Amino acid sequence: MISKTFFKYSPAPTTSLDSSQILDYFENTIKDFIIRILSSTNNWENACISADIRKDADARYAQARDMDNVLNKPDYVMMDFVNFDAYEKIITRRDNWQTYFAGVFLLKHVFAYKMDIIRSLRNDIRHGRSLDPVNEIRLRLHCYDILSQIYESDTSKRFQRKRLARKLNLI
Repeated sequence: MISKTFFKYSPAPTTSLDSSQILDYFENTIKDFIIRILSSTNNWENACISADIRKDADARYAQARDMDNVLNKPDYVMMDFVNFDAYEKIITRRDNWQTYFAGVFLLKHVFAYKMDIIRSLRNDIRHGRSLDPVNEIRLRLHCYDILSQIYESDTSKRFQRKRLARKLNLI
């Protein structure tokens, strides 16, 4: 389990969310979780993230940095430029999985399956395609499953599944 000082996450929002907001919440939470877990390792970006993911993120970061300076945007970190599909690759990478994430998500193939479903539905939403009611529920359910595993891994917090389910419009 993860200690109180090791993992700090944002509490679940207090109102119901639409699909796009659920994805924002999910992506921010999983990204923050990855950073907080892996940052305990020295030089974690090189040690725990594969070269191809770093290369792609660095290219996007370099491209955005020029415009960010013109627009006076805040300075972002490399993980802010990692693609959604890279989160699964980072977590399921053999050494990362065994060292950090197996105790949280338990079954790699189940975690990967849920992330594949979320990714497919995310692509529809992010490209202006609406989900049918069944896939809307599927998105909420798989996000709920992964988020609840993240939150339950932090034994210092009293996580309430029912509260998260309510926020994701599952109950």
